[in-house]
Formats: sequence, C-alpha cells, structure tokens
Amino acid sequence: MHLINKVRPAITIYADLNFSPLTETALDWQRELLHENRAYIERMPELTADHAANLTVIEGNPIYEISKAIEKNDASLAVMGVHNRKGFKRLLGSTTHGVLNSTNCDLLAVHPDGTSKTHARVLVAVDTSDLLDLVVAKAVRYSESAERVDIVSVIVPLTQTFPSPEAAIGLQQSFAALTEDIKKQTSTKITAAVERAGLSASAIDVRMGDPRDEIVAAAKESQADLIVMGSSNGGAINRLLMGSTARGVLDHTPCDVLICREHQ
Repeated sequence: MHLINKVRPAITIYADLNFSPLTETALDWQRELLHENRAYIERMPELTADHAANLTVIEGNPIYEISKAIEKNDASLAVMGVHNRKGFKRLLGSTTHGVLNSTNCDLLAVHPDGTSKTHARVLVAVDTSDLLDLVVAKAVRYSESAERVDIVSVIVPLTQTFPSPEAAIGLQQSFAALTEDIKKQTSTKITAAVERAGLSASAIDVRMGDPRDEIVAAAKESQADLIVMGSSNGGAINRLLMGSTARGVLDHTPCDVLICREHQ
C-alpha cells in the first residue's frame, strides 16, 4: 500500500499576490507544513511501519501528483475522500473527479458521513454493458461479509431521447411496449450475471428514471454503506454507467462509492 498526501503550494492559492518579497518565508512555511503533515499521518494508529515507509508527502497539483503516483506504483485501486459538492462548486469539479478522469484504476471514494468500516450494506449499480460481469465480480469481494446486498439497474425513459415533446407524445404507445421489452431483457441479462457470481437474483431492482438520481435514491432507501458501480462510455441497452453518472453519484452520494474501471 502506498500513501500520498498532497499539499497545494501557497502561490497557487493566492495566485494574484506577489510573493517575491517573502520567498524565503514562504518556502520555510511550506517545508514546515510538509513536515507537520507527515508527522500527523505517521502518528495515525492504523498505519504500520511498512505503510509509513511508503508514505509520500508532496506539494503540487493534487490531480497531477495523485495520478502520477497511481501510474508510478501501477496501482489497481485508489482510495480517496469525497465530499458532496453543492451549487457553483459542482461546476469546478473536484480532485476525485479529476483523478477518475485521468487514470484507469479502480477508485474507492470514502464519504465523511460513512459510519461502517466493513460495508455491511452494499448497493450494486449495473447495466447491460460489457462491464456487467466485472462490476458484479468485484461487488462479490465487498459483499462477502455484508449483511445485505441490493442490486439496481436504471433504464432511461425513451421519451427523453427525443428532441421535442411533440415527437415523443405520438410514440408513447409504442414506447410502452418497447420499454417493457427492454426491462425484461435487462432483468434477464443481469439475473444471469448475478447468479453466475453467486449472488441472490431476488435482490435485483430494475427502475426507470435518471440513473444518478435513482442510484442515490436506492442507496438511501437501503441505507447502503457502499455503492459499487462501473465507469464506461459504453452500454448495450440503457447506457447507465457513463462517466457523467459516476460523477453525479459522487456529487450526491450518501456513502462510500467504488468505481470499477474497464481495464481491470
């Protein structure tokens, strides 16, 4: 396990100020901050001597430095904190979003409100894409000690794919029959994948609506400690697990989120 703590240089926070008269003072302050951060992390009771030996405390751009560390260590999983962002801050993105967009490894986003270290309640969000078996297989690892596992798949209403209400209204009757067929095919494919992985198919819930909203709602309803989902631009029927969905869930999640990547 490799640990990295990133300190943003003061000159990037106050980019509009002239630091030249205070260069030495600023450098001393930055060095002291790096030293104090390392000392604080090394005192954490969860860290062993081996973990402390692999601790890196560095200054620079958070997204760049974390992504570079992931690549350097050939990491298969990155664990980071995540905060629900509101209002204008959502437009600015976050370090977690940036790392998710810059790397190909799995990412476990730890929510500050999470109370369970064992993930007793797990919600698995899947679609019918090529990521289905991968996400379910990785969910099994996290659900072996769970007391409850729920599986949700969200189908986007077909009327949302048409550019105008008038076009959609005329096809609503056909949409109803097609939607039922899509739900049936989705349920069949997901059931097969879930049973292959040894999970219970009775926990599957196929919903209609906005994927982000429905996943977050399902997590709240089941009081999930962990959401397991994929991140890919592909999708066979309902194209649930696109990057925008993962980002939306991260912005609104009530719990930890494990984002599974396609290359793993």
